[in-house]
Amino acid sequence: MVKNITIDIVGNFADGKTTLVKAITSESTLRHSEEKKRGITIRLGYAHFLIYKCESCGSFSRYKKCEVCKSDASLYYRVSIIDSPGHKTLMTIMLSGATLVDGAVLVIASNQKCPQPQTQEHIEALRIIGVKNIVVAQTKIDVVGKERAKESYNEIKEFMSKNGYPDAKIIPVFAAQDVNITQLIQEIGKFEVEDNSNQERTEMVVVRSFDINRPGADIGELKGGVLGGGIKSGLLKINDSILVYPGAYIKNSWKPLKTKVVSMQSEFGTEKSASRGLMVGVETDLDPSLARRDNLAGALIVKSDSLPLFKNRIAIKYEAIQGKFDKPLQKNETVLLNVLASKVLGTVVSYVNSSVVLNLGTSSLPYFVGERAILSRKLNNVWTVAGSGNIYE
Repeated sequence: MVKNITIDIVGNFADGKTTLVKAITSESTLRHSEEKKRGITIRLGYAHFLIYKCESCGSFSRYKKCEVCKSDASLYYRVSIIDSPGHKTLMTIMLSGATLVDGAVLVIASNQKCPQPQTQEHIEALRIIGVKNIVVAQTKIDVVGKERAKESYNEIKEFMSKNGYPDAKIIPVFAAQDVNITQLIQEIGKFEVEDNSNQERTEMVVVRSFDINRPGADIGELKGGVLGGGIKSGLLKINDSILVYPGAYIKNSWKPLKTKVVSMQSEFGTEKSASRGLMVGVETDLDPSLARRDNLAGALIVKSDSLPLFKNRIAIKYEAIQGKFDKPLQKNETVLLNVLASKVLGTVVSYVNSSVVLNLGTSSLPYFVGERAILSRKLNNVWTVAGSGNIYE
């Protein structure tokens, strides 16, 4: 049975993430005009590819003919890629997509000392979220000498061990010349994923939203707003009735949007249903202006038979990352909260015995008890991951 899997490409700015994605998929994830102009990933970029498993030697390949022994191979994984931004100032965008991933490729460049600040933050985020499948792509081996490449490899090995991934494979790659990309595919093919499509609760995390209509289109030709993201749990099908949280701000309060699934499209084509591991664009019958320019990014899609809590005050069992901040959380301190794809500011009401109570002001957060929350605090005027915990109230 063919499985779907979503992997995150993470790492420090300019370590070669987008170049690596292009080598793997022949696609560029720089699709937004500002990203193209600046040559960096600002929003969560998407790409996709297929992994085949050789019927003879069991190796994994990007092609129907095994790249190792040239025998026939059968389709094994449909892989969706999230290319997360590496800039420190865009860290919260990376966190928006991380909750959807089944595994990660951590990109570390050989021409810099490991770890760089964002390399450290990304590995902490993956560990906090609970990502177990991880492989390291050691990039830019073409711009350093043999000795520096070996030194870099040892730095990476030590870094991964210190951060709870002592067995993670490190693959030196030269993406522009397709060197060792096949070896990288072998490791991604070994990623283990769970099938949670049978879970009763359906949650879809929205990381982008679109108005796909052309200016001047006739009313009869208009398409509803499109919500792009991934399924966290459960199963979403055509014609399902859904609710979009937090929805629209009407008369000083948030109102969830009621709509239905008109159609679904993935990078692999039209889909009749979607479960975890597949990034999809869901066409709805919502007013397309509601979805324009990522207006609904960060939303949570659920079915009416399993509604989330929806509050502006939450409580978290919090565990801080040791050694990052001189002071513990302070009463009345403003923090940034990431839950699923939502990003909201909160004020610390109390912090007693690892229990943090936060007031979200005019914002309301959709969540289920037990959801993982990541807290960021200001460090040198930049939001920096400080710790995490499960929401219990």
